[in-house]
Amino acid sequence: MFVGTWVIFGIVLLPVYLMLLGWFLGKPRDFGKAFLGLSYVIGLIVALWGGMYLVTLLIGWIFF
Repeated sequence: MFVGTWVIFGIVLLPVYLMLLGWFLGKPRDFGKAFLGLSYVIGLIVALWGGMYLVTLLIGWIFF
């Protein structure tokens, strides 16, 4: 259906997934810092996708 979304979440973000696994499964474990890093990553993803959505709406409003 949305091939680009699968490519972004499946292939491009694979290093991010591995980094998150390293934070939670690696040693020594510091869950406070791991959750802080996780919140940063989630915030970055939300900011990027939200920005792309708003720009898409703006482009649609201006040009179509």
